[in-house]
Amino acid sequence: SSRQCSRRSTQSVRYRFDFRAAMRCYITLALATAALEGSPTGKVIQLLSSLQAKITAEGEREQKQFEEYVQWCEDNAKEKQHELKNSAESQDSLEAVIEKAKSDIATTESRIEDLSASISQNEADLDEAKAVRKREHGEFVARDREMAETQDMLERAIQVFKKQMAGLVQVNQASVKQLVNTVTVLMEAPLVAGSSKSKLQAFVQQQEDAKDGEEMEETGDSSGGLQAVLDTLEDLLEKAEAQRSKSTKDETEARFHFDMLKQSLDDELKTENKEISGARKSLASYKETLASATKDLEENKKDASSDQDTLSHLQLDCMQTASDHEASVQGRAEELKALGEAKRVISEMTGGASSKAYGLVQMQSATKAGSINQVVSSLRSVGKSTGDVAVSLLASEINSAAMSGTTDDVFAKVKGLIRDMLERISEKAKADAKEHEWCTKTTAETEAKQDDHESEIAALTSKADKAKSAIAKANQRIATLEAELGELSRMQADMDKARTEAHANYLESKQDYEAGIEGVQTAIKVLKDYYGQSFLQQPSVSSHSASEGGASGIIGLLEVAESDFSKLLAETEADERAAQADYEAQTKANEISKAEKKTSLKYKRKAQAETEKVLEDLKSDRDSEQSELDAVLDYYSGIKKRCVAQPEPYEERKRRRDEEIAGLKNALQILEGDAIGFLAVKQVHRHRA
Repeated sequence: SSRQCSRRSTQSVRYRFDFRAAMRCYITLALATAALEGSPTGKVIQLLSSLQAKITAEGEREQKQFEEYVQWCEDNAKEKQHELKNSAESQDSLEAVIEKAKSDIATTESRIEDLSASISQNEADLDEAKAVRKREHGEFVARDREMAETQDMLERAIQVFKKQMAGLVQVNQASVKQLVNTVTVLMEAPLVAGSSKSKLQAFVQQQEDAKDGEEMEETGDSSGGLQAVLDTLEDLLEKAEAQRSKSTKDETEARFHFDMLKQSLDDELKTENKEISGARKSLASYKETLASATKDLEENKKDASSDQDTLSHLQLDCMQTASDHEASVQGRAEELKALGEAKRVISEMTGGASSKAYGLVQMQSATKAGSINQVVSSLRSVGKSTGDVAVSLLASEINSAAMSGTTDDVFAKVKGLIRDMLERISEKAKADAKEHEWCTKTTAETEAKQDDHESEIAALTSKADKAKSAIAKANQRIATLEAELGELSRMQADMDKARTEAHANYLESKQDYEAGIEGVQTAIKVLKDYYGQSFLQQPSVSSHSASEGGASGIIGLLEVAESDFSKLLAETEADERAAQADYEAQTKANEISKAEKKTSLKYKRKAQAETEKVLEDLKSDRDSEQSELDAVLDYYSGIKKRCVAQPEPYEERKRRRDEEIAGLKNALQILEGDAIGFLAVKQVHRHRA
């Protein structure tokens, strides 16, 4: 049936099919309608031509779709390959970041361990030093208190003995007992030992052997015995003062050394705590970087694997589609070849038989003339619709040719004119389609390049802005460090000047105090040398005698002055040592701070130079990218002039040419259909016979 034939013909467009079966369908259809439409062979040729045109049009549409599909495959493959390339670069970069973070973490953890051990050791040393200082100071306080008590006892005993010897106190049993008790207590002091203790013991023993004060006077040289004891007590007092002075000096030096050690340990602990705090912050930052980079690397690998799978499936799908298209093109070519061969066989081998059977000479001539008129009318309509003057001129040329010459010559000439016009329009359509394809592809590629360059320029500009900000911050920090170093230098200079002046004042004061002590001691010695013996004598007559009472007061005042000078000298020396210790500690702190700031300044300047170099490279890269972008924009401008700035859009030109091609093909179908005879006429002739 006609429906079955139509279905089979439709299937033949998509698949290769049995040519003989298709021919049987179309011949059966032609014979079924021959009574109304003319010669069967002519109708078959017309149907074969229509089928050829339909298959060709479907092939063109399929080819266009396939070319678009190929372009889509190429674009998606390039995109996935570009993404895979970026993923590989990102993976290398992330792996480098991870390795560096691991190395930084290991180094920082090792540094933190070293600092922790050093801090623990310094803290233990400081605690031990504090404990030793506390114990030493406690021992000094107890020892100084004991020595002060001993010194006080010696001073009081000396005063008592001097008064006894000067006769200021009446010698009796009570006074003797007081002297004995005083000496007995003194003998218990740690300071009293050796010959001094023996002398004091002899004195006590002597006094215990005496019955009363009168017996004391009868023992011989009693004043000489008192003088010996007094000399012993004064020697002990001098020794006590020397030992106490030495003990105070030792305590001052011990405190100074402790302060210096404590200052040193405190400085080290402060520096190490600051460093370990920074190291811990850096460690946290490194670990955060490691975690972030590891996570990014895993995501990058997943994305790369997904992109690779997508690319593989895309390539397989595109290759399969290309294989199917190749098979389809080959099947279509074989089908068109079979249809053409059938048309050729029918035209060449059935012409004589049809002419004799149906007697179509006069009818063909009349039919051909009518067909030419129909072609002229159709072409004029197409020319008017599309506005193409060439098609309208072709219609006029065909009309002129139909009015001159024989029918067969005119028919062949008209076909030639139409085919020539059809070929020219088809060539122009192909050239225009190729130009449009080039424009579309080139525009897309150029716009992609433009986007790439603009993105790269934006990224470089952002990096350059960050580098400028970093340089500005570095300049500010460098200026701050230089100002701080200058302030440290000025402060150290002021300290040096003040220390020099204070030391000069100390030397002057020390010289004055030492000279004063030496003068007082000399004066005491002179007075004692003169009044010493007088203190032991009792004047018996009214004659000149030494001013024993006044001399005693003067010597006492001189001793007070000597004590004051010695105390002031000791305080001055202690103040000098403390000031010198403070100066040295502050100087050391300044040197440490200065070294730290110089080191920081050095690295800041180095980092600034590196950042400036990076900024120059970024500017160079950005200028290069800008030059390439300018070239792309110039090229893009030329593409727009060539592809966009057209008097008529491509879609309109394509529609017009498709309409013209369809009209010309229709005209050829009209002319080729008129070569067929009329089946109804044949049937009439047979009936009459």
